[in-house]
Amino acid sequence: MKYLVNLNKNNSKAHLWDEGDTWCKMFSTGGLRKKRYQVVEQTDKEVCAMCHNVWKSFHECSSHAFERGV
Repeated sequence: MKYLVNLNKNNSKAHLWDEGDTWCKMFSTGGLRKKRYQVVEQTDKEVCAMCHNVWKSFHECSSHAFERGV
């Protein structure tokens, strides 16, 4: 898993990164100042709630499809 983080701000959240955008789409829609963030492999920061919810929904849907044989 890759994360997009602002290394200069201690209280910022980490965003889940998927090669071009965050799972919450904040990066592509202009919600994050792009030059302040960096992609990292590991982080101690708390993950953005929207990224987490999208990731969770995606994985729940994937597991249900797998169970149905889709």
